[in-house]
Amino acid sequence: MAHADEAALARLLPLLRQLREIKGLREMKPGTFYLKGSAFIHFHDEAGALIADLKRARGGFDRYPVDTPVGQRKLLDDAKRRVDRGDDE
Repeated sequence: MAHADEAALARLLPLLRQLREIKGLREMKPGTFYLKGSAFIHFHDEAGALIADLKRARGGFDRYPVDTPVGQRKLLDDAKRRVDRGDDE
């Protein structure tokens, strides 16, 4: 499954701006964020539905639908919580 392209990411600009403000996250390429050198958040466009993958503490990723403000808020809140806990391993 391919990562979201520039056009898909453009639909998420407010969310991406908020993610860029989280201390400790680095955007290695548009829409792909790392925490302490490990992939942490990235986005997919699945038949027009935007999905975010957020890394779990013990490996793997949780999936978040981010087409709505509610979904975006949940991703942002969980990402902040995991960064604060240092969930990068």
